[in-house]
Amino acid sequence: MAGTKAKQPTHSGEGHLVKNLVTFVVFFGLFLASIYSLNWLTLDVVWPMVVCLVVGTLVYLIPFMMGRSDSTTELAEGKSHNE
Repeated sequence: MAGTKAKQPTHSGEGHLVKNLVTFVVFFGLFLASIYSLNWLTLDVVWPMVVCLVVGTLVYLIPFMMGRSDSTTELAEGKSHNE
């Protein structure tokens, strides 16, 4: 296929450095806050564990869902999400 000028699709997340950094900093901060809440965990006070589990789950799932915005059919056809 010499001489063809087919454009390769860009990688997911390419060109979104600032958005990726802001997302990382915000959600990593929330993750650290959920771990910090465990300082108040005792057998009588269970809310820190609830906070840690809920926030930890959200910190994992929200960025995971944010990264799924590209549809598979467009990427399979070779179309870039920037087009």
